[in-house]
Amino acid sequence: MTTTASPPRRRKAQPFNPAHDRQARDLLRNAQVAAVEVDDPMALDPGDKIVVLRSTRDDPLAEMLARGQITECDFAAGRHWQRAYEGSEIGGVCGIDPTKEAVDGGRMKDPISERRDQAGRELKLARDKLKASNWLVVAVLGTRKALVDVARETAPPGGFERVYKALRLEFHAALETLAMVFGYTSKTRA
Repeated sequence: MTTTASPPRRRKAQPFNPAHDRQARDLLRNAQVAAVEVDDPMALDPGDKIVVLRSTRDDPLAEMLARGQITECDFAAGRHWQRAYEGSEIGGVCGIDPTKEAVDGGRMKDPISERRDQAGRELKLARDKLKASNWLVVAVLGTRKALVDVARETAPPGGFERVYKALRLEFHAALETLAMVFGYTSKTRA
């Protein structure tokens, strides 16, 4: 007499529980993430926090904050500079649809809006205060290159360590200057 095994019994589905663990455990092999505490969007009580993973692969400023290399004040000043840099861009991308009929009498947009003008003034003020360090801020915050990559590009053969240490100190001083310029702090740290 042969017996066949019966299929395993399925458990009844549990109702949704908002306090359920929603953490992702399957990251990509080359993922660079940092744990950040944010407001819980599904919280029943306001002010509840959850820990999320934030990608830092293409964001050198967030990577430095996650590693404890810069403070929240320096991070806020760097983000302020990035917003101004992106806001000052002239000639944003716009497409032309050649299938539509051209219309006469259309008004041209003002090429320099108030937001763009304000961003340009902020960048000029920052550039005047940063002086020689402005190129480093543009290289790291504007093009989003890691400080290590900037050091590799500028270092002479065999001088990477020395150049990297000097650039790191210069970048920290530049972030402190930006924090003063944009009003995130009133004095330099010791």
